[in-house]
Amino acid sequence: MARTAAVAGRLVTISPDDARRLLERELDRADYDGARATWWDRASRHLLEWLGSFRPGGGLDSPALGTTVLWIAVVVLVAVVVVVVVARGLPHRRARTARSDDGSVFDGDDLRSARELGDTARSALRAGDWSAAVLDGYRALARGLAERDLVREVPGATARAVAGRAAPWFPEHADRIDLAAGSFDAVRYLGAEADETAARSVLDTEASVRTTRPATAPAVPT
Repeated sequence: MARTAAVAGRLVTISPDDARRLLERELDRADYDGARATWWDRASRHLLEWLGSFRPGGGLDSPALGTTVLWIAVVVLVAVVVVVVVARGLPHRRARTARSDDGSVFDGDDLRSARELGDTARSALRAGDWSAAVLDGYRALARGLAERDLVREVPGATARAVAGRAAPWFPEHADRIDLAAGSFDAVRYLGAEADETAARSVLDTEASVRTTRPATAPAVPT
């Protein structure tokens, strides 16, 4: 039984079948795909089956009851969208943080210079995006070492490996570089959220290494 409701200042007609189809279409969007069925997916399917049971001639003879079912369907549809977005994250946010799991500092297509990485990290710091500042701040440190021919940029090098190779060149900063590597790994591979203190520490370490004359060439190859 179709009912008329006010949506965005216009009168539109939505039936229980229409509400069910809208809910199915929303749940089938690629942005909400999951690797496996969850309790929420199962509950949603039960809800769809329940909405599908309300058809003309199926017992909705009362106008008041039909209107109630209509509004329940609309409210549930909105709730589904909100809960799924909150629970699974926005698509563009997932794309922004997509990464490999091999422990490397750089993605294969990241060819930014140390200066570009440093500028990006400082912009993130000013914007309050501490995690982004940690990631690009440490990348600026690593790329700067490579540009100075102090540490070879081996494909797939980890943050800890970079720190270990940098330590003989900058023994007075070795502990700080190692701490920055730990902050990088925590954000990139452990899903931690950095705070302002960690972000500033990484950027201060990058600036100190960049402006410090390296020690005599270490005996251990880098």
